[in-house]
Amino acid sequence: MNKTVTFALASLLAVSPVAGVAYAQDVMPTTPDTMSTGSIGADNVQVIYLSALENDDSQASTFAMLSSKVNDPAALEQAQAEIQSEPGLADALVSKNVQLQNVVHVQTAGNGGKIVYVK
Repeated sequence: MNKTVTFALASLLAVSPVAGVAYAQDVMPTTPDTMSTGSIGADNVQVIYLSALENDDSQASTFAMLSSKVNDPAALEQAQAEIQSEPGLADALVSKNVQLQNVVHVQTAGNGGKIVYVK
């Protein structure tokens, strides 16, 4: 009887959803670039120019927030610090012909990549 109960409990535990909790999942996709260096590749960086948001009614609040940062030295300094602190981000932006001094805001995307707003 004791062996039967033990076997039944072991079987239930093996097929229960709790058994899968121990598996870790990557937040950032593992590409050859991120696997070895942990840096951001150009394909993980999205560049959005403020001029593209200006006439988009659905992005009016985002445009207003970013426009206020254009003349805020502290906000621009924070964006520059973010670029320098993220390995590979500056190189990715240069490869996309972005002048680093024009970066207004850097945001982390849901997949671990970066969304960079440029004036």
